[in-house]
Amino acid sequence: MRTQQERTHNKYNMHILGETTEEGMPTVARTSRVPKKLITFCIGAKEKDGFCHFYIDDYRFERLWNQPERYVDALRQYKGAIGPDFSTYTDYPLPLQRWNVYRSKLLMQYWQSEGIEVIPNLQWSTEESYDFAFDGMPQGGTVAVSTVGVHKSSEANQLFVRGVQEAWMRLQFDTLMMYGKRVDVGLPGAVTIKTYANDNQERVKKWVVEAQAAAEVRES
Repeated sequence: MRTQQERTHNKYNMHILGETTEEGMPTVARTSRVPKKLITFCIGAKEKDGFCHFYIDDYRFERLWNQPERYVDALRQYKGAIGPDFSTYTDYPLPLQRWNVYRSKLLMQYWQSEGIEVIPNLQWSTEESYDFAFDGMPQGGTVAVSTVGVHKSSEANQLFVRGVQEAWMRLQFDTLMMYGKRVDVGLPGAVTIKTYANDNQERVKKWVVEAQAAAEVRES
């Protein structure tokens, strides 16, 4: 019979936590994989021929944090996964941002321990987040980031560029994967940047085209 302490321990996924940094962040292993295709993670999705990503609203993948062991087999159906992207909005209090970064890294670490190929996901907000945002991330290899929303304002663009440059100075990654429109981040020429179309946006465009075609058929 579980004790109250054990139930609380498991509620916060302490039972799957591995190695941590001095500041308590889960450590994430390096990979050099650069997938050809990214696919939005979805339970029951038919398309699995690529790496799944979590550049979607948090509520759509919160279940993976609530029951991490339950969804390992679902992740194994893909060729690999980009680390989860729990939100770090600039108007969130720093403790909440830190908690979301911690959760992302813990799941990345756990999935790697289960033999899943995981590409570390970069996430941050302002300069105040850099220390915990990049703590525990690997040196070199491949990392991923989303550019969705970066083009909405010059401030968002500047925060993004400064964050990527800071991440590179600390981590010296070899390849940066960008999900969404490419952003000029001013990295050294030796760094490879690979962009991936926003598949959610492409899916919406397809629905619009199909809906318009269907409407035209009905009207003819």
